[in-house]
Amino acid sequence: MRDRNIVIAVLAGSMLALAACGSVNSAGTASTEAAAVESTVEIPNPWSETADLDEAEKATGVDFDPPVENSLPEGYEFVTYRYTDKLLETVYKKGEDEIVIRISTQLSGIELNGDYNNYSKEWEENFKGLTVKCKGDGTLINCANADVETTHFAVLINPGQEGKGLTADELKSIFMGMQAGPLETK
Repeated sequence: MRDRNIVIAVLAGSMLALAACGSVNSAGTASTEAAAVESTVEIPNPWSETADLDEAEKATGVDFDPPVENSLPEGYEFVTYRYTDKLLETVYKKGEDEIVIRISTQLSGIELNGDYNNYSKEWEENFKGLTVKCKGDGTLINCANADVETTHFAVLINPGQEGKGLTADELKSIFMGMQAGPLETK
């Protein structure tokens, strides 16, 4: 009988221990779940999107003549205009490859292009008097910036993916294709 009482006491003690662990665990789980919910709260997207260039221009106060179709590399198609209060961008895609052209009267350089990647080469190209600062592998361009008076341009091509950019001739064609853009003032 004494052995039976010992077994019952051990089992009762084990059940109390498990019950205590369960209550700590459920309290821990509740706080973990609250932390998980809290960590998934996101900042609202600052970008608006439209297929209407006039809407994007009015919202930003930026006049933009996107490149004419034949000035883009073969196969790239218009996707959308996106804008915030400081800049307007147009997006073109060909499969997984993407070209983004940004224009602003308030932001320039890295602040405009938003590309903080490190590239093996930085150099300048001159397109009919327009100096364009380029970054990439030295042959293909992933990020380009140009300033014309108070208007700033950035062209991003697969940012961060050296070897998947544009040639200087393709980039020149894009800038030349912006009819009322940077080259009109030259």
